[in-house]
Amino acid sequence: MTTNGHIPLQPIAHPGPLAGRRIIDFTWAWAGPYGAMLLALLGAEVIKVESRTRIDHSRQRSLAMGAFRGGVNQAPMFNELNLNKLSIQLNLKQEGAKQVVRDLAATADGAIDNFRPGTLDKLGLGYAALREQREAIVMVSASALGASGPERNYTGYAPTFAALAGLAYLSGAPDEPPLTMGGSIDLRAGTAAAFAMLAGLHYRDRTGRGQFIDASSREAIAMHMGEEFLRVSLRGDDGERLGNGHRAWAPHDVYRCASMHEPNGAAASNGEAWIAIACRNDAEWDGLCETAGLDHLRADRRFRTGLRRWKHREELRAPIEAWTGEQSAQAASEALRAAGVPASPSMWGADIHASAQFQARSGGVAIRPPETRQRTVLAPPWKFSETPAAIVAPSPKLGEDTHFVLGRMLGYDQERIDALHAEGALE
Repeated sequence: MTTNGHIPLQPIAHPGPLAGRRIIDFTWAWAGPYGAMLLALLGAEVIKVESRTRIDHSRQRSLAMGAFRGGVNQAPMFNELNLNKLSIQLNLKQEGAKQVVRDLAATADGAIDNFRPGTLDKLGLGYAALREQREAIVMVSASALGASGPERNYTGYAPTFAALAGLAYLSGAPDEPPLTMGGSIDLRAGTAAAFAMLAGLHYRDRTGRGQFIDASSREAIAMHMGEEFLRVSLRGDDGERLGNGHRAWAPHDVYRCASMHEPNGAAASNGEAWIAIACRNDAEWDGLCETAGLDHLRADRRFRTGLRRWKHREELRAPIEAWTGEQSAQAASEALRAAGVPASPSMWGADIHASAQFQARSGGVAIRPPETRQRTVLAPPWKFSETPAAIVAPSPKLGEDTHFVLGRMLGYDQERIDALHAEGALE
């Protein structure tokens, strides 16, 4: 990627799998920008449409971090969600700005938004309008609840998606309220939108035809709980909240440990340490008992079968935690895995970042966003042997690439660009 403002972070010997694709990015907040960024990490040329008249609020605040007091180019969350993109500043209420979008559409392979259904149509920039410019364009519209149905005009964000999908109701301890679920929900919805774009582009490559993809963030989250829909259809009732438990296996929980690592290792970031343990069958139960010195539990009739262990699962916590409480999470998990028992430390961000596995896979990439200090962001989650996904540029400053897009990409002369400035189209 080369722009008037971006300097590539590293040379790219081979372009990504979406190299040569151009995507117009109308998204904002978390879910939409993350989905569009995944396409950019895969090599697509993603042009983010922004405006000071309706600024992406992740440039000013985030659900996780609250209001941000720095400038619009310094916001940490924006700089996490818009890597590799170009930014063009357009006030879409102005006709000149709308024409810029139409001209971009004539050269684009796809467009993506996460507005309420009909928002871009009211501006004259919906799928029908963009398709007039390029018939084979693929457009993904990732709204809260989809573009049809009586609730299509709902607005939403991550906790809304989780609540309306039913996932929040099922999350949490049995005797506590449903959990509020945040940013990870947005990222799942964004991933589903990116997948939809890939499918649309694949179809276009095979048939030459574009299409409109109506994506519902609520449905993207609901698809993670298909077994609950099956339960309702078969039994007519909802499952209860299980916390860290399982509907059939026990023990299946997290247990407090003495430390995260051995004494010469790094401590967990908050001083706490936990291990996750799951026993799915008698063999794994035997492995746990042998490793933890709990052979007396195997002779206890309450725990002789999987069903009995599940019925008496609460009674397993104390003896298991008596052992884990004297162990480091790392050492206990290694011993259990050696015995064939699924187990893992419950790791904090600091533990993951320091781990040999994370470092070996180059999990962090150093970038220097505009107007702020160097920071580390997560690397793309895929390793392609022939067409690597890569972070080649930090997130852009607001409108950083406006003149590049207008002049170099679209061929506007300076007189036309000046006229757009005078009209207020580039605000």
